[in-house]
Amino acid sequence: MNVCSRFPAWLALVLALAPFARAADDWGDLWLTFNSASIGLTEAVDTRSEFEVRLTDTEKAEYVRFSQKFFTRLDAGWQLGTHPVIENLKNRRGWNATYRLDLELNPPKFTPIKNGPTIGLMNRWEMRWREGQGDEIFNRIHQKTTATWKIKAGPFTSYAIANSVFYETDKGIVTMDRIFPVMLGVNHGEKLRASYYLLYQAKRTSSASDWSGAYILGASFSL
Repeated sequence: MNVCSRFPAWLALVLALAPFARAADDWGDLWLTFNSASIGLTEAVDTRSEFEVRLTDTEKAEYVRFSQKFFTRLDAGWQLGTHPVIENLKNRRGWNATYRLDLELNPPKFTPIKNGPTIGLMNRWEMRWREGQGDEIFNRIHQKTTATWKIKAGPFTSYAIANSVFYETDKGIVTMDRIFPVMLGVNHGEKLRASYYLLYQAKRTSSASDWSGAYILGASFSL
């Protein structure tokens, strides 16, 4: 019997991420994302649905997001993304909605050095309308860089690290940074793929020089 193939993916993830928990400013949130299979609308355009729920202390849902993603294949491997998004955030007064339109222009993935990681770049412009704040548009730039290595380690098929930076144009500052030190890919059967990850999210508080941070565990499932 192959012991590695029988080793539970979730247990391996816990063991891999446990040392990071001790250093956390805050700890306990869990993010879960579910992606549908892609549907081809034309020869160049695909669409898929994405649903995310964020659980505070792993038990209370206080953020829900749904987006319908449309991707258009351009020349030379470039990709154009247009995504209508609805976010709902729970606060003291109840649930509050934010409506978004995301525009992406992403180059093809590349490998800068032989036997090195594959690099993926996501360049996104987010236009946001917030419930109760009229027609005012809040613009934000979201840039994410991901480096991925193919591996064979028990149930895991890939290892990746990533960084996401959020720049709010109306404020003229970076307001959030997400560092992903561990992202582990797993194939659950022939159709279901998953990525289990740890991220550290740093956010600006009311003062431009003050930041607060928290470690978050997450999982993303894709058909």
